[in-house]
Parts: sequence; C-alpha cells; structure tokens
Amino acid sequence: MFKEVLETTQPIVYQTLTNALESEHLSHCYLFVGDKGTHKLETSFLLAQSIICENRKTFACEKCVNCRRIQENNYADLIYIDEDDKNIKTKLIENLQHRFEKTALEKAGKKVFIINNCEKLTTKAANSLLKFIEEPTGNTTGIFITTQVDGVLPTIVSRSQTLNFKPLNKEDFFSYAIEKNIDHLSAHLISNLVSREVDIIPLSKNKSFNEAVEIFCEFMDRFFVNRTDSYFYLQNSIANNKRNQRDVIKYFLDVSLLFIEDYLNNFNSEDKNYFNLLETAKNSDFNYSGVMKAFIDSRTSLNKAANGLLLIDQLIYKLLEV
Repeated sequence: MFKEVLETTQPIVYQTLTNALESEHLSHCYLFVGDKGTHKLETSFLLAQSIICENRKTFACEKCVNCRRIQENNYADLIYIDEDDKNIKTKLIENLQHRFEKTALEKAGKKVFIINNCEKLTTKAANSLLKFIEEPTGNTTGIFITTQVDGVLPTIVSRSQTLNFKPLNKEDFFSYAIEKNIDHLSAHLISNLVSREVDIIPLSKNKSFNEAVEIFCEFMDRFFVNRTDSYFYLQNSIANNKRNQRDVIKYFLDVSLLFIEDYLNNFNSEDKNYFNLLETAKNSDFNYSGVMKAFIDSRTSLNKAANGLLLIDQLIYKLLEV
C-alpha cells in the first residue's frame, strides 16, 4: 500500500495530509515541490483517492473500485495533465475549466485536477487558471506538482498550500530495492549509485551494470590471491565486452570505489561473497589509498579516453605500482 511508503519516506507530508483529512480541512489547492523520485505524483493520486474513497480511514483504502479507477486515471471527475517534454498550453487548461464548470459526473460529486510539471504552464495558460483557483468551489481540489518552484507563477504559489518533499536518501533507495526483490548486493550498490528512485529498477536490469558487478567480484577474488592473474582476468573480461565496453568499465570503476568506501566504513554486507571480500581486505596488506587513487584517476579519465582497453591497461599499470 502506497500510504505506508509515504509514511516512511515523507513523514512530514504524510502527517500534514493526515491532519487535513481527519479534520476535513483540505486546502482547495496544493503545490507539491520536490526532486524527481520523491513520490509527489503517487501522493497526488493517493490524495485524489482519499477525497473520493467511501471506505477511507484517514487515507483511501486503495482497493475499492473508485480507488482503482483513479489509480488507472479512469475516473470521470479526475483530470490529469502531464506535458513532461513540452509546455502546457492554454487549450488544455481551457478544456479543464470547461469540464469542471459542469456538474460532477460521478456519484461522489467531487472533482480533482492534477497538473504535473506545472512549471511548464505557459504564462497565458497559468493566468487562465487564476480565476479558477481564486474562486474555488467546495467540491474541487487542485494539485500542482513541480521540481522547480521558482518556475511556477507566484500567484499560483500564493494561492496553494505548498508541501515540500524531502530528497530520498540511500536507506530509502535500499529499502525500495529490497521491496522490489532486488538482491542485497545489487540493492546496496544501486542505492549508492542512483539519485532518483525511478532509476533503481532500470539499473538493476542493466546488462552492463550486472556484468560489471560480476567482473568486479571475480577480479577482487583473484586480486587477494594472485594479483597478476587478476589483471589478466580483468583485461580479458573487458576485451570480451566489445558492444557495451565503456559502460561496463564505468560501472566496474564505480563499484570498485564503492567497495573501498565500504572497506573504510566497516560495512557489514548481507551478501556472503561481498562480505568475504571485505573481510579479506581487512586481513591483508591491502593498500587502499593507492588502489583508490588508481581507480579515481581511471574514473576521471574515462570521459576523455578514446580507447577503453587502453584505459584498463593504464589502470593495471597504476595498480602494479601500488
């Protein structure tokens, strides 16, 4: 249920909406502000469900027919506008106004509009909304969503209750990844590599990322036993990845640097193989500072390097000097 996710990841937003729903003092307009991936859109649909749901206890049940219809954007008295890649033009807003000036079509008699990326409203479109939100009716609720509050017309900001969504942290990302049945090691690595929740699942399915993790684990297994063997293995593994070579190298270097960070932070991994690698590093003559510098230099040079294999050769040369 999304309301449990909201309570965990956005406790202030959750409590603010809880108070409003329990006291039945919802604002006629809300402005949801926050980074991508902070559940603003999901919260807007949950709020719409909670306004309509007849089974709600504070928040919507999220299970009834009306809740499902809202979630599927198939409810006659819900208008959802999202023009992610272009400006929101006046015609769309005029259509919204025309529909909402009429009597509600659904039994609940309540109407909700959601405008995602509302900073993309053209000035004319935004101005045409002003009369609509300045003289609200009791049965209409508007929800504006933005990542850039500075780009929203000040008069919209002043007439809306602003709710700020805090950026999600690594723990939030990790919990989400585990919830989506991503293995512990990948969940840990991905939660440190992404800056948005929406990127977690795509990265977990990314072939280059998964190959890089596999190469890294095998490389480190060999590194602590026979460094020369580990270098040959790395060269051959990268050479065999001709199609997505640069991506594999990028993720390999990213994971390598995360491993050293975990080593320094005494991270206790639930993945047995990764845990053993960290323990082996602690109990060996692991010159982490020299190895880290070699990886950092290679990661910095990756964007400029024309030849991925040459970059790996240079990395190995630096590691031989450690």
